[in-house]
Amino acid sequence: MGATYDPQEHLVRVITSATSFKAVNLAARPGTRVSVCQVDGRWWSTLEGPALVVADPEEVAEAERRYALRYRPPRPNPDRVVIQVRVERVLGNVRPEPALQEPRAEAV
Repeated sequence: MGATYDPQEHLVRVITSATSFKAVNLAARPGTRVSVCQVDGRWWSTLEGPALVVADPEEVAEAERRYALRYRPPRPNPDRVVIQVRVERVLGNVRPEPALQEPRAEAV
């Protein structure tokens, strides 16, 4: 499963078929918290947040565009949807985007 991450929107996008188990399960339970993990040698990260299945053609096209930039052009699939994960938590040994870090209490 390929995923793309938009750090400005704090959004993970995963393209899949509307009939896949993950899409069917998430469509039945919108907002379910999920984790998306990436490993590259000794570097790893996990992005967590609520997920939604989106069938809007413009959203699917944007997810396909980002997928093609990161991996390769996806094969045609008229039943394609995009799973969008709103990132609320970042784990791993890579530095999270500054906007995702916990705010620090200021010294008084």
